[in-house]
Amino acid sequence: MSNTFDQDFCPACGTILPLPDGSSMIQCLLCRKIQDISVFHGAQSTVHVDFRSTRDERKESDAGDTVEGTMIQRKCPRCGNDEMAFTTRQLRSADEGQTVFYLCPKCSFQEIENS
Repeated sequence: MSNTFDQDFCPACGTILPLPDGSSMIQCLLCRKIQDISVFHGAQSTVHVDFRSTRDERKESDAGDTVEGTMIQRKCPRCGNDEMAFTTRQLRSADEGQTVFYLCPKCSFQEIENS
């Protein structure tokens, strides 16, 4: 391993380290290596989050409404249109799948699928 210290990862096994809990030591959850918390004094972390714009995913439906979502090849059960827009949301607990929302841009039929 490299000689440089990355405060987010265990220097022994590379696993993400847990957040300090107030004690003077921190222990890797995987290899159990114990490290003095003083190595973190004065350290700074920066987080950068990029959100994808949905502006390029909007399409006007035949009814004049704006349809948001990614267009996919899926046949609308109501009108038979070959494309539907879909978006996903995590509505249930984190250990369960996402909920997928489908919308036909032609007839505005909506369909929900729990994956």
